[in-house]
Amino acid sequence: MQRLIQMLITLITTVVIGSIVFVRCNSGTAANASGNDAAITKKASDPITGINVIEFKVNGQPVKTSGWNISRFGFKGNSAEWLNITTNMHDEKRTINVNLSGAVPGSYSFGEVADLKGQSRGSFFPNYMGDMTNSFSFTKGMFNITEVDTVGGKISGVFWGTVRNLKGETLEITDGKIINGSLQSRIMKYE
Repeated sequence: MQRLIQMLITLITTVVIGSIVFVRCNSGTAANASGNDAAITKKASDPITGINVIEFKVNGQPVKTSGWNISRFGFKGNSAEWLNITTNMHDEKRTINVNLSGAVPGSYSFGEVADLKGQSRGSFFPNYMGDMTNSFSFTKGMFNITEVDTVGGKISGVFWGTVRNLKGETLEITDGKIINGSLQSRIMKYE
């Protein structure tokens, strides 16, 4: 029961932060560290040149999309920076949304219990725009970020994981790649 409650808290937190990011991205602005708003230019995916491409497999089925939101964020009163990586739900209904507990190259793992402001967490949505309530939380896995270029605005890495929904159904996310993802220059701060 305790594990179910912890999974539900993780799911709700991920959906809330993802929704905030989604709404902020759709409004065309994001708050920087000082709280001012600035326009953000979305970089489109270019599979030929490998700019802003995110690929992965769900139970062996390939998904090729782009980064919708790739940004650094933090919590007010804490200097630590995190990374949010959300795939483009407008191009591909199968969407990944993760919050990694750092913003530098390194390995970020997922576990059963996610400390809301201390441990990486994430979700997979089989049909983000059609049914946001059907989400799967990462219960194990890894995002290995190999490059974070805040000047050039790009991020690269690989990932994999197991995701589970509240019904206990699991899916395997494999062969994940972030290829020159478009990293926003601003740092968003949350309460």
